[in-house]
Amino acid sequence: MDGRNASLCFLLVLLLLGNPTSASTGDCWGSTSGAPLCIGFLCKATCWVGAKIFKGTVREHKCIEGSCYCYICDKK
Repeated sequence: MDGRNASLCFLLVLLLLGNPTSASTGDCWGSTSGAPLCIGFLCKATCWVGAKIFKGTVREHKCIEGSCYCYICDKK
């Protein structure tokens, strides 16, 4: 597996390990990944991929206690 595929696979695993809350209660929601390591650029990329899947935009991303926290809002 080359580096590009490995990176994409890693991001998808992080996304699938996340714990998104229901978006039906409002326009914005938070999501925290269960990954054991949080690095700034990987957190941003994970949040961006999650926002694209849910057709939203990333309002905030940050590392909290080793996990990546994403705050995503629906596109209006």
